[in-house]
Amino acid sequence: MKFHTIIAVGLAALAGFSYAQQPAKPKGLVAVVQVSEKSKPGKLLVKGASGKDTFVYYDAGSEQNVQRNAAKMKLFFLLTPADLVEAEQSLGASDLEEAARQLAAVKEAYKDYLGLDRNPAERAAVLEIDCAVRRLAFAELKTLVGSFPHPEWLGAEDKGKLMAANILVKAVGGAALADVENEVKELMSSGVGKTLNGSSYGWLQYAIAYATAAAITPEDLAGTIPADKEAAAHKAIDAYCRAAVSSHGRDMELPIDAMVRAQALLWAMPGVKEYAAKGASMDAGKWGEAPANFRDAVALAYMLKNIYGTGGETIDAAAKLFFNTQAGKE
Repeated sequence: MKFHTIIAVGLAALAGFSYAQQPAKPKGLVAVVQVSEKSKPGKLLVKGASGKDTFVYYDAGSEQNVQRNAAKMKLFFLLTPADLVEAEQSLGASDLEEAARQLAAVKEAYKDYLGLDRNPAERAAVLEIDCAVRRLAFAELKTLVGSFPHPEWLGAEDKGKLMAANILVKAVGGAALADVENEVKELMSSGVGKTLNGSSYGWLQYAIAYATAAAITPEDLAGTIPADKEAAAHKAIDAYCRAAVSSHGRDMELPIDAMVRAQALLWAMPGVKEYAAKGASMDAGKWGEAPANFRDAVALAYMLKNIYGTGGETIDAAAKLFFNTQAGKE
């Protein structure tokens, strides 16, 4: 029996399936299938995968499980299950803790479908990476990256995202700046690197910034950054700002954290706190004479506090010194 005939029989059997006559529903995911140009699309109940691009379905005609290659079909895609839709809705609504729980459950529930195009387990695993980054849960992110199921089966963009997440994990875990920069350079020069979206590129910039800022101690931030560390501080500030701009959009958790870190570095630059100590009364003259680092630290703090609702010791102290040079102008 030819392949298209077998599939046709399976589709017909599924279409005629009467739940009233069966004591239990068959388990599986529905897939839309079109065998060739000459056949019509139909739905098939897929029981799972058997390797890359190989799906398993129950053929009612032969009363056996049958394996077929999805890649050889004109059309094959799995319909998104309701629990994955719910997880994506939680993620979109920024209910991140609930989304993390739901995505983990989806990944486990549909692990038998790994290897099929756009399968829910792989989709959930990729979204788990996004969710962990948004939660700034870097220890959890390390576990997710290290246990990612079949990364070799990912498409180029998702593979690049996973690689970017891995570099981010290493940087936050204390990797040397030179190693982080080498891995970023290697990724960006690869074919996969050319598919990175803005958020994934932002993760790489955050990784560079974090590794660079490791040279700045908490004591430096509480006081004044020494002259021999100014170059590192400026490099970290620039990279944090690139991270914020690159991944700026609806998902603002990492961009905001990057801006907070950049503001803290700016506030600790030489001369900034000394100028701030001159008083909270700011006018055009004082603003114009202020060091560039002071103006940047204050402007960034004002934006974080008044646009993003983010506070903190250095943010609150700096934001009140902001002077709007455009006030009253047409």
